Formats: sequence, C-alpha cells, structure tokens
Amino acid sequence: MSAVREWAASQDSKLLEAVAVNNLGKWKTATQMTALAILLATRDSSHGGAAFAVGSGVALLYTSAGLALWSLVVYMRKIWKVLLR
Repeated sequence: MSAVREWAASQDSKLLEAVAVNNLGKWKTATQMTALAILLATRDSSHGGAAFAVGSGVALLYTSAGLALWSLVVYMRKIWKVLLR
C-alpha cells in the first residue's frame, strides 16, 4: 500500500487525496501487530494451552491479510475514479 500511495503522490495532488490514510489501514496494522505479538509470545510451545493462542495469532494474521486486500481494492477504486475523469 505504501508503494501505491507513493506512486499516487508523485502523479497528481488529486490522486494523493484519493489515497489518503483511512481507518481500514489502521485496523489492518492493529490486527497485524497483535497477531505478531501473540505468535512471538507463544513461539515456545512447551507452555500448556498455547495451541489456542497460536490459533488466535494465525487467525488474526489471516484477518490482517484480508484487510490489506480490502484496503487495496478501496484504494484502487478511488484511484480509478480520479484517473477516469
């Protein structure tokens, strides 16, 4: 997403406005950081009950990937609207 935003910023100020940071990206980052914290904390699976935590971390990581794709679609729609004018 950073590359898309950098490209848009170099093209036109209207494109830069179209790809302004939104809450979707912030939610993606929050889920990604939480997932990584959980996975790093449970990397030593000798502790009992770690399977649920690892599963939660993996689920959050997949959720983060889904939010990244969703964010890409949102950004690309906004970019196309500006480019097609």
